[in-house]
Order: sequence, then structure tokens, then C-alpha cells
Amino acid sequence: MLLAATLVVPATAVAVPRVLPNVGYAGWEVSQADIAKIGTPRPSILVKAFSPGMNPVNYLNEAAKYRQRVLVYFTDTVNYSAGTIKTSVIPGWVATVKNHPALYGYLSVKEPSWNGISLAEMRSLYSAYRAADSNHPVIALLGDTPNFGTSQNPWGTGVANILWVDWYPVTYSRGYIGTASVNFPKIKSHVAATTPGTPIWLMVQGHGNRAGDKRTPTAAELARQVNDGFRYLGAAGIAFYTWRNPLYDSDFVRNPKLWEAARSLMVGTTGSVILRR
Repeated sequence: MLLAATLVVPATAVAVPRVLPNVGYAGWEVSQADIAKIGTPRPSILVKAFSPGMNPVNYLNEAAKYRQRVLVYFTDTVNYSAGTIKTSVIPGWVATVKNHPALYGYLSVKEPSWNGISLAEMRSLYSAYRAADSNHPVIALLGDTPNFGTSQNPWGTGVANILWVDWYPVTYSRGYIGTASVNFPKIKSHVAATTPGTPIWLMVQGHGNRAGDKRTPTAAELARQVNDGFRYLGAAGIAFYTWRNPLYDSDFVRNPKLWEAARSLMVGTTGSVILRR
């Protein structure tokens, strides 16, 4: 766990965080065909959504070839349009993957506050996953960082074993929104008070979507997000969003230079954490 940091400010700065080896990294929505093309260093975890009719075992088999593990998300467990959940399908999904050596865990919910998924529903999803498989962690992904821990965006016991927080601060209209120093310590404090010992990961923005006022980050802005996660959130891991999403204007697979920059951040060292800005 990251307990201390030394801030080094060079005269010229392209930020390159150097982190302890036990920090985890994840890549979001890497297709099965692209697993071989990720390059090195590789994220230790791949996040992949599976819809009815898809076979997650094929994906897990491919990930295993490269010694990567998979955080699976089953799309029919949550109806975001209606704001409802469907726990009855969880046992069947879990039965297909729970004994696979490449399985990392289960993503139960994404940004529940934006879609009317309640705290009680998040707890129901967690309970269903744990009942079906008590050997792998359940992860919940929450956004809306200014309202984390409030009734608008609740967090509490029985929701997940690991919290992922998403935050997309690089915009066309406002530039880099530097609110991490305000919001992240509040999240860290709330989690420590309500679910002590829960690891927190940060999902960082690697995409652009003009309709959503998201500008593709520069390499320095990507590194700044990672730095902010370590410095203010005490992040135990970093998830890079997103490898591939054709609905956006850009993503990592269409921006190999930015993915190269992301891989350059996955560097383990010993000693103190060094944050360069």
C-alpha cells in the first residue's frame, strides 16, 4: 500500500510517475483479438463486458496465454435505462468462469448514481456474486466524485470488496479540471470511515468525445491524472479507460502514442514513490 510520497519538481516536466511494484494496472475493453497487441509493459488486469450469447471462457483462455487476469462484467445484470438489476442471471454466468485461473473478479455496477441504481440494489448484486463465488472479489465502479458518499452517490458496507472511482477531467470547455485535491481526500476519508481497508483504484481518461465535452488527454495530462490518483486518493491501482470504444471520437487503440505513454507509467521501482509534475 502506498503510504508516503516524495514530490520532485523538475525544471522541465513531462510527468512520469514511478510507483511501487505492488500497484495494479488495468485496461478497459481490450478486445480478444487485441490482447496480443497490447505491448509491454502489460496491464495486469483486463476489463471486459459480456452480453448474452458471448462466451467469456474464450476470452479468459486468450488472456491466460499472456498471464493476464480478467475482471468480467455481465451486461444483463443491470438495466441502466430502467435503473433496475437482475440478479437471477448471476449464478449462471459465474458458473462458467469461477474456476478459470485467469479470472480476477466481477464488476457489479458502473456509475450507479447516474442511472438510479440504489444502495440496496448494489448490495443485492454483491450478495448474489458472493453467494455464487466467494473466492473472487467484487468491484463497484462509482463516478460523480463531488457527491461521493452522499445520498446522491452512496457508498457503504456490503457493496464491494474493491472500489473503483472514475474521473474524466480533460475537457474542451474547461481544460484539465483540477478538483482531485478537493474530492479525492474526501472519498479516501469516507471509505476509511465506512469500509476500512477497502482498496481504491482510479480509472483515468484516455479517450475523447466532443459530444460529452471530453478532449483526448496529452501524455502529460494522462500522467497528471495518475499522479493525482496516487497523491490524493492513495490509489492501489490505475485503470486506463478506454482501449476501444467506437462510440467515442478517440481511444487508446486509435491513439498508439497515448497508449505508449500509458505503458510508460506502468513502471515499478523500489523505495519511495516519486511524483513528477
